[in-house]
Amino acid sequence: MVLLSAASRVQKLCLKEVKLLQIRRFSPDLKIKIPGNHPGLYGVPIQLPRGRIPPEKQEEFARRVHGIPLLLDAELQVEAMYFDPHASMEEHAAGHPILFLVINGRGTVRIGGPSGETCEVQTGDTVLWPAHIDHTVWTGEEELHAIVINVFQDKAPR
Repeated sequence: MVLLSAASRVQKLCLKEVKLLQIRRFSPDLKIKIPGNHPGLYGVPIQLPRGRIPPEKQEEFARRVHGIPLLLDAELQVEAMYFDPHASMEEHAAGHPILFLVINGRGTVRIGGPSGETCEVQTGDTVLWPAHIDHTVWTGEEELHAIVINVFQDKAPR
């Protein structure tokens, strides 16, 4: 009888199930410019709802964003955002709630328009932007990296 160490059993289990494992790399060296009026703002799509990218366009999309995002049967979209120093996101509202998780750096967020609530954020902070409320982010001297989770609440196409 051969006894396997716990690490060997896990490794063998991973080898058997590798078809289920999906990995999407994201880092500042893979970032692309986010379109629109967002100076100094870049991103990497991490996860998209399955069906968001038609199969015939997946190869082209993968080339443009340095790999195919994870595709899930879920009404979520996850992306990494990278704000350079003195960057900003144009103020806008979304039709769904958004979680903004700061993973590096610091900046300022605001909800509710020019006279709304403003707060400094830093590594480890999470912001909830409610649906249909204007929000924005900007940076000062430091860059800011964040994971953004869009929580779609309906099946309407985006």
